Amino acid sequence: MKWVIICVFLVSCSSAEKIIIVGAGAAGIAAASRLLDHNITDFRILEAEDRIGGRINSLYLGNGFADLGAQYIHGEKDNLVYNLAKDYVKHDKNSEYSSVFYGGSRKIEPNLVNEYSSVMDEIADIEDALTIGEVFQARYNSIIQEKYKNDSEMVDYSKNFLRTAESMVLSVEGASRWLKPSAKTNYKECEGDQVSSWGGLGYKTILDILLRNFPNKTGYNIEKHLSLGKTVSKITQLNNTIKIRCEDSSEYDADYVVFTPSLGVLKNDHKKLFEPNLDKVKVDAIEKLGFDGVMKIIFEFSNSWWKGVDDILFVWTEEQKKDMMRDISFGPIKNGEHWLSWFYSVGEAPNNSNVLIGWLVGPMVPDVEKLTAEEMKNGTLHAMKKAFGRNFNVTEPVKVIHSKWCTNPHFRGTYSYETVNSLNHCQDTLSQPINGIDGKPRILFAGEATSPRRFSTVDGAIETGFREADRLVKILKL
Repeated sequence: MKWVIICVFLVSCSSAEKIIIVGAGAAGIAAASRLLDHNITDFRILEAEDRIGGRINSLYLGNGFADLGAQYIHGEKDNLVYNLAKDYVKHDKNSEYSSVFYGGSRKIEPNLVNEYSSVMDEIADIEDALTIGEVFQARYNSIIQEKYKNDSEMVDYSKNFLRTAESMVLSVEGASRWLKPSAKTNYKECEGDQVSSWGGLGYKTILDILLRNFPNKTGYNIEKHLSLGKTVSKITQLNNTIKIRCEDSSEYDADYVVFTPSLGVLKNDHKKLFEPNLDKVKVDAIEKLGFDGVMKIIFEFSNSWWKGVDDILFVWTEEQKKDMMRDISFGPIKNGEHWLSWFYSVGEAPNNSNVLIGWLVGPMVPDVEKLTAEEMKNGTLHAMKKAFGRNFNVTEPVKVIHSKWCTNPHFRGTYSYETVNSLNHCQDTLSQPINGIDGKPRILFAGEATSPRRFSTVDGAIETGFREADRLVKILKL
């Protein structure tokens, strides 16, 4: 009888699956859909959050969905997401910033957005081992000094615009300062519109498309393969078997594991996650690649008081920054800078006329994430009134929601970027599987940070999920 009880206990505490997919973000769902395409059903997805999507997080408010995570489809030609979803994608007629607000009113040309774009185009061709910030500041200063050297007002404006320029760079790169990402890059831009939107459907739609559940829910039932609230705490390789343990003490045995969590999770947790430890080459790649955070703030209003402008840049004056220090006493201050000085843009949510999406970047993002919803509302409302006060009657928002990607231990940031030290095939190194004693790949790696040319994008993440699923299909069908 004693042995029967022990056997029942062991069976109840451990589950056996052919394949375990860690993470139900874009890469994990892509891998699962590809396996199902090949009639491989013996797998389980372990997702730490209480939802699927990972860094895709579409919230319904106003008249449609607004994205707290990934929002844009970056490019068309050879873009996997665009090719899958082109019948549902909307092209924003105002893809460039339509308005710049400086000193409390709208800035008429020249507003330096064109100068910013021309410098960034030059940076794309750089071959030196320099950061974006180093190259941009040198070239921008030479252009401004030559073009506006006799215009003291424009010289002052250009100095203030430099912070806004850095903010634009940081929102694209995902870095905390522009002296971190490399000017030279392996990233491949897909031709076409770089800011296509989902027109109120939300980026979550791509998950339904992958699972054959859009526009009609007649595709795969992922629920029967999915376990939510499962934070993986240990992945142990035992010869040709992998044992996965979760924080809730549940355990799973698998022949293969597809690991899809973010580079931020790997940076913070790889030493305690993997047994045996990852090899030095892979750890070096993890440490050299960059991974910080960008904040998005969704505002729902009772009316669209900003009518006539869609995408707005803030250029804060020194006087406005002093006002922030005086009037908003809560929230972080670092190196004499107020957190609101990094709140640099708002834009109307696609097909959602009463909703604005704001962007806040820079080194204080992790600390700003800790603000309460009320503090976030009061701080950003104060900033918008300072920016728009002479042009619009800024009303109090009905709802304010801000992202918390950095402080969430399941993400620890937003998306990866290349540093000067990571240009030598770090994504390739990170993507290499760990073999068992039989020489077969047993622990496989997917996610945007493992994409050599499309890192930081959802299409890059999906492509890597397909890549690793195809690797498994090849092994299992031998």
